[in-house]
Amino acid sequence: MVRQKKIFLVLSVIILGLLIVIPSGLFLKEHFFDGGKGAAELYYMGANGRMKATQKNIQPGDQVEMVHAVLKELREGIKADGIKPTIPENLEVNSIEISDSAATIDFTSQYYGLGSVEEVICRTSIVWSLTSLDFLDSVVFTIEGAPLLSKDGEAYGAMNRQNVLIEPIVSSTTTEYAILKLYFTNADASDLIVEDRVVEVNANQPRERTILEQLIAGPKEAGNYATIPAETKIMDVTTTSDGVCYVNLSQEFVSKHTGGSTGELLTIYSIVNSLSELDNVDKVQFLIEGEKVEAFKGHIDFSTPFVAVKSLKTVDMK
Repeated sequence: MVRQKKIFLVLSVIILGLLIVIPSGLFLKEHFFDGGKGAAELYYMGANGRMKATQKNIQPGDQVEMVHAVLKELREGIKADGIKPTIPENLEVNSIEISDSAATIDFTSQYYGLGSVEEVICRTSIVWSLTSLDFLDSVVFTIEGAPLLSKDGEAYGAMNRQNVLIEPIVSSTTTEYAILKLYFTNADASDLIVEDRVVEVNANQPRERTILEQLIAGPKEAGNYATIPAETKIMDVTTTSDGVCYVNLSQEFVSKHTGGSTGELLTIYSIVNSLSELDNVDKVQFLIEGEKVEAFKGHIDFSTPFVAVKSLKTVDMK
């Protein structure tokens, strides 16, 4: 009988211990090993013009409420860290619907009042931030109930991390985005016109090279025209501590150029003005195949550095 009581006592202790340990284990799992529920990567545009992700815990709960919470964070930004909001203050959301891992967000008509760069940043920030939530794979934008249309009049449809922005692969740790001001020629080739462009940039590549690559690739907006021969190759680009950017281009930059004093000015200052938008560039010195040349196609002195101009009309021929 005594032995039976001891066995019963031991079993009681074990059962009591299990009743304490099992709920505690479940509590720990719910709060510390929940698979990331509620964690989101919020994509903002930094003060330096680069888009990066910031980790943020969103209160788990109703999925629509969580989406609203993410959009609220993007609208407010992180002012203490110099992070700019990516959703304009006057852009309101009419409704949010979630179905089959896709969130459909209906915006007010103010969406169509966004500038081209502002719209790209806003759209990209929302898509990348929302798809970081574990229950969303894509986002659909509608405006006052109608599908969001591209400049070509086509509906964007479901947007995800594979079809948004310029490059298909984005990593919050290695990928950055920058807003570049690129100068191309206007329709009548009388002056330069600025084209704002959001591009993915390699953190290990000089921004000057990215600008040159984009200029050679040509404009994307209607009414803008290229100024650099497409065959031009970038041999090297280096900016010294005193603000002089040395642009070393291949012979095709000269041989494939159509010439003419106005055409030469457009080409030169499209490069100079674009590079001078960078804080570290004050002047641009051109090199051809690593050598200084006296003149570009016979009209303009190429032996000294150039500084940016507001308009070609203010340029005196050298």
